[in-house]
Amino acid sequence: MGEKKSMLRRVVTWTILGVLAVLAIRIALKLLGVLVGVVGMAFGLAMFLLFTVAPVVILGWLAVKAWQAFSKKNDTA
Repeated sequence: MGEKKSMLRRVVTWTILGVLAVLAIRIALKLLGVLVGVVGMAFGLAMFLLFTVAPVVILGWLAVKAWQAFSKKNDTA
């Protein structure tokens, strides 16, 4: 009888450990999914800034520099 209790105890212990392991894996995968989502959003924002905002800023900066260069030439003449 004691051996059957011991076997039952082992089965229950391993079942509980299995359930806890599955829950831990699910939580880890959800956290990984959130992390991938955040990294993906950051990558998307970086690409938007790099290919949409940066060219406009660079063109504006070049226009200001050209304006300053032509203004200095007119002042000295």
